[in-house]
Amino acid sequence: MINVNNSINKLAIILIAVTLFSIQKSYSQANSFYVYFMQNGKRVNIAKNKVELKKVPFKMFVEYIQPIDLLASASNKSKVFMGAQKGKLMFNMPAFTNTKKHDNFFSLNNGISVYEENYSVWEKGKTDGKKLLKSKKGHFVVSKNIEKVFDATNNETIQLKDIKKKLYFVFIYAEKDKEGDYEEIQREIVKIKWVDDYYENTKAFARKKKQADKLKIKEAKRQLKRKQNLARQEKKRIEKIEEHKKKQAEKEKKKQEKDNDKYN
Repeated sequence: MINVNNSINKLAIILIAVTLFSIQKSYSQANSFYVYFMQNGKRVNIAKNKVELKKVPFKMFVEYIQPIDLLASASNKSKVFMGAQKGKLMFNMPAFTNTKKHDNFFSLNNGISVYEENYSVWEKGKTDGKKLLKSKKGHFVVSKNIEKVFDATNNETIQLKDIKKKLYFVFIYAEKDKEGDYEEIQREIVKIKWVDDYYENTKAFARKKKQADKLKIKEAKRQLKRKQNLARQEKKRIEKIEEHKKKQAEKEKKKQEKDNDKYN
């Protein structure tokens, strides 16, 4: 009876764990998001927490399975970005310490406001242009047009063509717990580096691509040589098998002839 009860208890624990995992997985999938950019008809994805953009208007996109509010730190200083990159908790980063005082991410038409120690809220479903577009995957897509930057610290508006400093973004999805405090669920960070040309059009990219092409050709030749060696080895193996069969056949024939001579 004790063994039966122990088995039932173990089974119950396993079922509870599986259920909790399924709920957690479903919850995270339902609220996951990611950020990317568009400029001059070109999609620019975040790579290693960085994008390279020209100093011309661009769009920032957020794609999520379900619309959610995002807490967004936008700054021309790297302090919050570096903290987020190092894995600091939300409330250990100065921009997110004051949850009662914040701005609206869309407060500046066709632009964004940057702060040293404050954040904005990108309200769920809020977008420039058409409302709540859907991707082929069925995800909701919202965007923000950016043509200028308002520096709240120095109280000045800067057009993108005149911008000199990099921009740093930290996006956080958080939900309030029972005590009313925010609990962080997901974060995305990105540094915008300004360039005169997209990396794909630079000489450095051309050199890197040329080197990559050479490596591909070298690897293809190596694979071809390997296949040719394997083919030769297989041919020799088959030839040896055929030679062995031939010798065995001749041996059997001589044996048969010897036996026939013995009985004749």
